[in-house]
Amino acid sequence: CDWHAAHYVKVMLDQMFGEGNFQNEIVWKRYGAHNDVGQGSKHYGRAHDTLFFYSGGSEDYTWNQLFMPLDADYVESTYRHVEEGTGRRFRVSPMTGPGGEAKGNPVFDWKGHTRAWRFSKETIAKMEKEGRIHYSKTGYASQKTYLDDSKGVPVQSVWNDIKSLSGSHSERLGYPTQKPLALLERIINASSNPNDIVLDAFCGCGTALVAAQQLGRQWIGIDISPTACRVMAKRLRDVCKMRESEPGHRAHDTNAYIVRDLPWSIDKLRAIPPFEFENWAVIALGGVPNKVQVGDMGIDGRIFPVGTRPDDQNNMFAGDWFPVQVKQIDKVGRPDVDSFEAVMHREDRQRGFMIAFSYSADAEAEAAAFYKKSKRVIKLISVQEILDEQHVQKM
Repeated sequence: CDWHAAHYVKVMLDQMFGEGNFQNEIVWKRYGAHNDVGQGSKHYGRAHDTLFFYSGGSEDYTWNQLFMPLDADYVESTYRHVEEGTGRRFRVSPMTGPGGEAKGNPVFDWKGHTRAWRFSKETIAKMEKEGRIHYSKTGYASQKTYLDDSKGVPVQSVWNDIKSLSGSHSERLGYPTQKPLALLERIINASSNPNDIVLDAFCGCGTALVAAQQLGRQWIGIDISPTACRVMAKRLRDVCKMRESEPGHRAHDTNAYIVRDLPWSIDKLRAIPPFEFENWAVIALGGVPNKVQVGDMGIDGRIFPVGTRPDDQNNMFAGDWFPVQVKQIDKVGRPDVDSFEAVMHREDRQRGFMIAFSYSADAEAEAAAFYKKSKRVIKLISVQEILDEQHVQKM
């Protein structure tokens, strides 16, 4: 959650899961600095999101301790010794036991030093044989702990090592609330084991599902948006190399997924909100939809040739791309094609795509005439062709 609702959500979650099952409030530092602090602002930079970690009703809930790498300055100051021959860095710690025999620490002589030791004489002899004892110039024995044996630092409740996605990240899809894959991998690794079931009830573009799939978990994702469902389905195909299957087939194909309850029929597609319909159509065509509904200047999405999609989502008009215009009407006529021709001329595009339920004969004739006089191609694709997956050949 971000700062708008985290405090309300915490109260609601306490009621749902029980406040006694609350384990951690985790601060995820998304930004090094945030540009919401500018001239005239009177608040600190809002640089983090909040995660709430709840467990089930029992104390034996799944927990896998995760570790972060040691800080470089800490390594330099603590693991100061380098072993001759191997080059392994190590630190030393006392082997003496406070309180002497009264505290259960045996007293004996080792290499001319009589002390109360934390280990038995047999154990120290074994440590020496294994090369885990360091001797000072005076012959005083200390225990060696090697840097490469350290698991690191247990992950704490402040996460500042996972950055939010920017335009340069290859995994970024342009989905407004997309989280880094590393963030969901940490959560899933800590709180589940292979073959456990991960549920994301607000799964958006499917980051949790991709993380679960790659970590060998089963998963279920739910989202209210048909656009989000199509985005995540495409992502599972592209990233996880999974195949979309029909209900009932999943048990026979562990590399397949099922998408249920999407508006596949013509009637359902006619009924969904216009912006959802635009997104569905553009994504189904393999394109990138606009983030906003207004001010699109006749372009509802863009298709990029392989390898040319820009990293910067705010610079989608750069480079080579083809415009997509979507009409949620029964029959596109000649005036609609005329308008799209103007877009093609204005943007100097050689190929463009229109998507609608059907096209009049005049519309098809106009698209043909436009090619004849300008050598610019407008592909008229019907919704039914997309549902029947016949649009690929036509494109």
